[in-house]
Amino acid sequence: LEVAWRFNTDSFGPRPETNYQSTPLMGNGILYVTAGSRRAAVALDPETGELLWMHRIDEGERGSSAPRRLSGRGLTYWDDGGDGVILYVTPGYQLVALNARTGYEVESFGNDGIIDLKENIDQDLEATSEIGLHAAPIVAGDTIVIGAAHLPGGAPTSRTNVKGYVRGFNVR
Repeated sequence: LEVAWRFNTDSFGPRPETNYQSTPLMGNGILYVTAGSRRAAVALDPETGELLWMHRIDEGERGSSAPRRLSGRGLTYWDDGGDGVILYVTPGYQLVALNARTGYEVESFGNDGIIDLKENIDQDLEATSEIGLHAAPIVAGDTIVIGAAHLPGGAPTSRTNVKGYVRGFNVR
């Protein structure tokens, strides 16, 4: 075996990531993966490694104070019968839907392509609340399944810590 190409993620954030754990996903002839310390979603040519598009949200303090930062463990591809849809969760706990061919946000999904996962939940969460997700969303049929995670390791700081849920959203 010989290496055909390498994709360097060092420039996808303010500093290189030293514990890169994202799993690439192939869909419709394109390779997709999350990359960098600000968790960009990227599309690559699987034969050459050429960057086709990149998408990232600047979440400011919401992203920098998130309990689950860095590239995460991946993203999800959903076949919508057209170009396909890429779904990923930002460090600041927002679900993003992208056109898999172009990388543009799917405007008909959520609020111009984004669902704020800290809203419409049974608790009042601030943008900097300690809840997030490091895993890729799962799509079962037309339902996107999203979990939650808190600071890694140890016990919650109090009994009133933010509650995490598993939730399903209709992708359509």
